[in-house]
Amino acid sequence: MNEPSTKQAQIKGVRVAAAHDGDAELIVLVEYGNGGTSEVALDQMASSTLMEKCNAQTLQELEGHSWEKVRESLLVSFNRFQKQ
Repeated sequence: MNEPSTKQAQIKGVRVAAAHDGDAELIVLVEYGNGGTSEVALDQMASSTLMEKCNAQTLQELEGHSWEKVRESLLVSFNRFQKQ
C-alpha cells in the first residue's frame, strides 16, 4: 500500500459491481482527510485507466493511491465521447 497522506483524499477500498447494462464496473471508496467517504463508480475504460495509472495488478493494490488518479481516469473515459 502507498504511504497515506493526511491532506489528500485516498482510495480506501474497491469492489466489483454490475452496471445497469450488465457490464462489470468498479466501485471505488474514496476517503477524505476529514474522515468522510464517497463511492465513485468507474466504467470499464475508467477502471482500466485507473489500474494502469496505479500500476496495479489487483484491486487491493489500488488502495492508498490518490483520488486524483480516480479523477484522471474518469476524464479519460468521458473524453472518449467528445468530438474532435
